[in-house]
Amino acid sequence: MTLLRSIGQQWTKSTLAHRLSLSLQQSVNVQQLFGGATSLKTVAHTISALVFTQGQPVWLPPMEDAAEHALPPELTLHCLFEASRLLFVKELEQGQLSQAEHLILTIANQWSVELQKSPARQANKLSEPRDEPVEHHLLGASELSDNGKQLCHLLQTIHTQLEQARSQQRQVSRNMGRNPS
Repeated sequence: MTLLRSIGQQWTKSTLAHRLSLSLQQSVNVQQLFGGATSLKTVAHTISALVFTQGQPVWLPPMEDAAEHALPPELTLHCLFEASRLLFVKELEQGQLSQAEHLILTIANQWSVELQKSPARQANKLSEPRDEPVEHHLLGASELSDNGKQLCHLLQTIHTQLEQARSQQRQVSRNMGRNPS
């Protein structure tokens, strides 16, 4: 029975990764982050693996149906938050993340910023003439839930604290070669 449960969980992870990649493809700003060696598929599978680190999450709906549809933006946000939370701890404790893991943190911050943009500001952007691609509001006309707003705030806090920790680490490494007089 354990083998069947394990295979089922792997299938669910794979479906989640596929649907995450469909969701992330909807953001022009997120797509622009994939110019390097790490692919969207690799990042989506890494996020999915992190989401399932402690087993099947209770907040995740069944993934069996609608495999060709993107996840709703708030569910994508929840997945990005879970992955970022684990990566935050990993970076603070171990100090080293892979390129895919760094991308996840960047994507999570970008996704939360896009979700918090108001539909009114997006409507103004669409009416302005521009030469560059227009960002599309991920939620459209719907509102971000209170839980979604809280997750966005937490993701931005994680981003800010990691930037501060990285800055302090760079300062320490610069000062290691200096002898006090």
